[in-house]
Amino acid sequence: MDNRTWVFTTNGEWQRAEDPLAPHRHLDDWEAERKAAGYSSWTSFPQEETTPLSLEIYRGENAGSAPLFLVNVTTSSFYETVYAESVPALMELLGRWTPVVQGAALGQLAGQLADKNAILSVARRLPAK
Repeated sequence: MDNRTWVFTTNGEWQRAEDPLAPHRHLDDWEAERKAAGYSSWTSFPQEETTPLSLEIYRGENAGSAPLFLVNVTTSSFYETVYAESVPALMELLGRWTPVVQGAALGQLAGQLADKNAILSVARRLPAK
């Protein structure tokens, strides 16, 4: 198993580094690994059940040489973990990725509205020019 992961640094670059969860792989449960590595839930958005793509963010309690933030990019059936070195790195990462998450949420919503003919119904009620 590869014990290396991606870390977004404060200077805005991606680097490969040792995965802070790697020493805890013997636990065979991601939540237990995360907790053992000292990462606790910080925030997530949007709610997983409302969008096909979301971000879960965990903050390290005492990161030391480990990245301060763990970020899961999550779908309904899969997740990928990356890290952000600091608060500035996390904010830059979120600034880059939030539009993708919002676009996925809006695309899903538009599809749901189209399936229910809501868009056509609203369009019919708009005044003609």
